[in-house]
Amino acid sequence: MTYKRIMVPLNGLDDPRHALAIAFDLGRRFEGEVVGMHAEVDTASSLPYMGESMSGALVETMIANMDNATGQRRNIAKAAFEAAQQAAGSEGKAGMGSFVVYQGQEDDLLAWHGRLADLVVVGRPEDASALNESPTIHAAIMETGRPVLVAPPGETKTLGRNIMIAWNGSPQAVRAIAAALPLLQEAEAITLLSIEEGGIDGPPAAEAVDYLAAHGCQAQAVALSKGHGTVGDTLLLAAHNEGADLMVMGAYTHNRIRQFIFGGATLEALLDATIPVLMAH
Repeated sequence: MTYKRIMVPLNGLDDPRHALAIAFDLGRRFEGEVVGMHAEVDTASSLPYMGESMSGALVETMIANMDNATGQRRNIAKAAFEAAQQAAGSEGKAGMGSFVVYQGQEDDLLAWHGRLADLVVVGRPEDASALNESPTIHAAIMETGRPVLVAPPGETKTLGRNIMIAWNGSPQAVRAIAAALPLLQEAEAITLLSIEEGGIDGPPAAEAVDYLAAHGCQAQAVALSKGHGTVGDTLLLAAHNEGADLMVMGAYTHNRIRQFIFGGATLEALLDATIPVLMAH
């Protein structure tokens, strides 16, 4: 596997610069194409919700305002994409990319079109409630079936030189490792971290190290005690102490029924990480 198609949702509202910078960096390294996906709702589809009691002139004014706002968001999203593309390099593989516009809800469209991307890169909201309630991030992680790289709000100076893997033996952790193999095979250092009190639901870390070695990746296994903090706190502190510039982990939910609430360790890692987090569900 490699990253030949990298998708970034762009809504024209949130700042996409860090997500786009990461996406184009990966596009350069793996000779892939970056697809900037912008979603906009068809104004005509909103007419049934405006109410029959409104006058024709008022409806026309509302439609004009909505069309104007939609156009502004599209232009902002496209300008951000083109600026990132130009910064990456207008010649050769570094600048490969396309900006596409679809009609519909962003989360639905990302869940659909993201399934044919090798990697989805999304920017992370700084607010906890915005992150946990973001339909776009949930769609990316839970509904595309593809790995998702969550970019922190700050600038990322390096990516994938020193990688921390959160290991608990689960299917999600295994999928995350498989999804990260292109980066793991280029890494200078890999730490496979297990939390003793977190529980292992599958093969031990030593076997995961052997698996990585079979793919040309030299990793060290480290087991830590959770102590008085949470699993998420322990993961983030370990990543900081190791100087990691990327965390790889499975994405978990509180239960199998209500997928619109991330599990504790997943939410903490997403919210507080100052480095990108590559996840798979």
